[in-house]
Amino acid sequence: MAKPSSHAVVDSGEVPAAGGAAGDPNGFAAGEDGKWNLAEATLAAFPSRFPTLATARKAVRRGEVAVADADGARPTPRRGDFRPSPGSRLELIQRVRSNKTEVLDPYPADVPKLVVAYEDDHCAVVVKPEGVATVGASRKFEWTVERMAPYFTRPCVDTPGALARPRPVHRLDQSTGGLLVVAKTRLAATELGRAFENREPRKRYRAVLGGSLGGFFGVPLVSDVSDVSPSERHERKVPYVIDTPLSGKPCVTEWRVVRDAPCDRYDNVTLVDMWPKTGRTHQLRRHAAETLRAPILGDARYARRDGKEAAANEDGLFLWAVELFVPVSAMPWLGPENKTPRSGSENAVGEKGPRRDVLFYDDDENKRWLRVRVDDPPKFARRLESSA
Repeated sequence: MAKPSSHAVVDSGEVPAAGGAAGDPNGFAAGEDGKWNLAEATLAAFPSRFPTLATARKAVRRGEVAVADADGARPTPRRGDFRPSPGSRLELIQRVRSNKTEVLDPYPADVPKLVVAYEDDHCAVVVKPEGVATVGASRKFEWTVERMAPYFTRPCVDTPGALARPRPVHRLDQSTGGLLVVAKTRLAATELGRAFENREPRKRYRAVLGGSLGGFFGVPLVSDVSDVSPSERHERKVPYVIDTPLSGKPCVTEWRVVRDAPCDRYDNVTLVDMWPKTGRTHQLRRHAAETLRAPILGDARYARRDGKEAAANEDGLFLWAVELFVPVSAMPWLGPENKTPRSGSENAVGEKGPRRDVLFYDDDENKRWLRVRVDDPPKFARRLESSA
């Protein structure tokens, strides 16, 4: 049986006839030789696939545009300086399959495992183990999420624009575990990358802090509850905000106390939820240590600034990305018939991992979201129980 090709023709069209000015998608002006700029012709032939001339140029540079100049001629990928004649047939050729990854069996016992919380044909939300870099390993042959993802996600099959391997669209610090989005297609990489760059997704982190927050109430987010007692605020789950600038730049974190427990070293350890509204380096860690004066357990770097010893270093950093909201507007491949959540259960190497909760929902403004949530890592409960 022939090996299936990783690339296929996903669309075809014709070079437009003369008319209009160069750069006008409704008709391009030919040059003196009566032929067209290939990128402009591509934009005109495939207007639904290329929103701008720049995206059409990129497709030409990648060798995705094939041209058949004569009737019956076999289309051939052309370079950007090729000038097709009006009426020439264009074919758009894209990768439709991921590279095949042979899963190691047995999977190395000393290599952390990814857990898939949600997956569709274009993207996946995985649970990154703490201590694993998202991309760009500091040492040769070190495992990263980017390197691990092909072993745990489903390969793309007959999906236009498939990437050779899944690619993370945002990052988590190496010491932080939790939910991370990876793109499996070029469309997902573009749309989700743009959404994260514009800070459209919402992220909730959970952390265990070394210290008591009973006397620190922050700045109320909602003016009409500024006079409620701390106990009432906790019951109503109204978060507070830290707006201490970091490195001279505006920086905002919302937070609220979930529970606390007595602790010999810090008097108390406190479980908190934190929502970063800006994306400064180590924002949550610095706001906890420098503003709340209660460093995240395991954070030796910033705990030292407050003159306190970081607790439980052997258990790593007690900071975890536990909930993620992604606007469905950043997932245009999901049609109305595909809005049923698909959560991972057991992945390719048999790792079940933490419990996952996945759903689609509409907010009060009728904006649709994908929500993915995972349980706290077991070490959180162990640390709170051992302190009680």
